[in-house]
Amino acid sequence: MRTRAITRLVAALSVLALSAASCGDDDPITAAGQADTDTSATDEASTDDMSTDNVDAEHDHDVDHEMEAEHDDMHGEAVEFEGSDVPTVEIEVVADPAGGVNIAIATTNYTIAPRSASTEHVEGEGHFHLYVDGEKVLRFYNERIYFAGVTEGEVEIMVELSANDHRPYAHNGEPLYAMTTFSVPDHTHDAHSHDEPSEVEFAGPAPTLSVEVVPDPKSGHNAFIEVDGIVLSGEHASQDPVDGEGHLHIYVNGQKLGRLYGGATHIGALPEGDVEITVAAYSNDHRPYVVDGQPVEAQTTITVG
Repeated sequence: MRTRAITRLVAALSVLALSAASCGDDDPITAAGQADTDTSATDEASTDDMSTDNVDAEHDHDVDHEMEAEHDDMHGEAVEFEGSDVPTVEIEVVADPAGGVNIAIATTNYTIAPRSASTEHVEGEGHFHLYVDGEKVLRFYNERIYFAGVTEGEVEIMVELSANDHRPYAHNGEPLYAMTTFSVPDHTHDAHSHDEPSEVEFAGPAPTLSVEVVPDPKSGHNAFIEVDGIVLSGEHASQDPVDGEGHLHIYVNGQKLGRLYGGATHIGALPEGDVEITVAAYSNDHRPYVVDGQPVEAQTTITVG
C-alpha cells in the first residue's frame, strides 16, 4: 500500500447508483428502488456493503452497508482541524476471492460517529468518504468495507476523513486522506458457485440481531445494527468458515443491497411507501446462518414519504 498527495477533485455529484462491473456481491438500489439484477434474500451465491458501508450478491454492488454517490452541498469547503492531536488515516486494499475489493481503514485521533452524520461539526468526529479514480462513490461508517464496483486493472482508491457535516478535514490546508493504487485481478466464476447456497447451523448459543433505520438529516437513511453472539470478520470474508464468525447482508424489500462488516451503514435512495429492511447473518463463505432451521436475521419496516 502506498499513500500520496493528489489534487483533490471536487465534483457536485447527482445521486446515482453504481452497477457492479466486477463479479462482486452488491447490487445498487436505484432512486426507483429497483436493483440492477434481481437478487433475493434466498438466492445469494455461495461466495459473495453493503455498504451500507456497500453492496453485494456475487454479482452485487456498508455501510457497514449503499454504493451510490451522494450530492452534499458542503463538500467543496474543507474544515481545518484546530487541535494538536491531528487525525491520521491509513488504508489497506485486498482483492476479495468473490470479486471486488475489501478495504481496511486505520485511524488515530478520530472518532467515527455514525449517529452524528449530517449534523453539526464536532472536531475529531465524523465518518469516511470513499473515492474511486477521483470520483466519490459512497459514505461509510465502518473500519472495514466491501466494494464491488471495480473492474480488472489499476484503480486509485482514496478514503477521506469527513466531518459530521460532510466537509473534508484538513490540517494546514492539506486534506486528511489516504490513497493507494491497487491492481484489481481478473475474476472468473470458476472459483465459486452461483447455485443457491446451503444453510449452516450456527454453533453455540443462538446469536441475536436487531436493526433500527432512521432518516439521515442530509439524504437517505441510516441503519444501526446491534449484533450479539457473532464475530463480524471482514478479514475472513469469502474464506473458509469459522464457527461463530461471519458478516451481514442487508436487504431492501427482499433485494440484496450489500455486505456489511460493521454495525452501521448509510442507505441512499429508497422507494416511497412502506419499505422492509432486513439484516441477516452469513458465514465467512456466504452461507446463511440458521438456528433450528430459522434464519438469523432482523427486520424493520419504515415508511418513506
